[in-house]
Amino acid sequence: MTASPLPEDGREAVRLHLRSYRLRPAAPDDADALFRLHRAAMGGHLARAYGRSWSDDFARERHDRWLAEGRAQVVELDGLTVGALDVVWAPDGMQLNRIEIDPALHGQGLGTAILRDLLGACGRRGTPAHLQVFPHNPARRLYRRLGFLETGTDGAAITMRWDPQHLS
Repeated sequence: MTASPLPEDGREAVRLHLRSYRLRPAAPDDADALFRLHRAAMGGHLARAYGRSWSDDFARERHDRWLAEGRAQVVELDGLTVGALDVVWAPDGMQLNRIEIDPALHGQGLGTAILRDLLGACGRRGTPAHLQVFPHNPARRLYRRLGFLETGTDGAAITMRWDPQHLS
């Protein structure tokens, strides 16, 4: 596991100001930090789902291709990179392709705040949200709590859908 970019004394402040996160487009010089974050947040899930076929080299190649697609957003708190987001908006709904939060911040509400903001935008547009999650990923519980329903499987992942009437 990689070290958190958050200083120990800054973690308490983060708990108090989660709504102040900022999203910005990823830049080429974010690649290494985002890959370290990806490994920390998803490495265990990917290794469990894909077994021997998953390696750092394979993951880095896929990660670099993802960045080249131009959809990656950096999640920042107080100027620190603490997450990554990939959302595609289409007329028939939002596809959440990736949300990764620094494991040091798991359980503190940052992912929930981002998802609530995204689902609020879906609600205003009257469109559903779609995502995929590994069965063993604890984020699956968060998605259920926010009103996502499981709709099937796609390879190693569970597909989920949220509809605007689930807004609370």
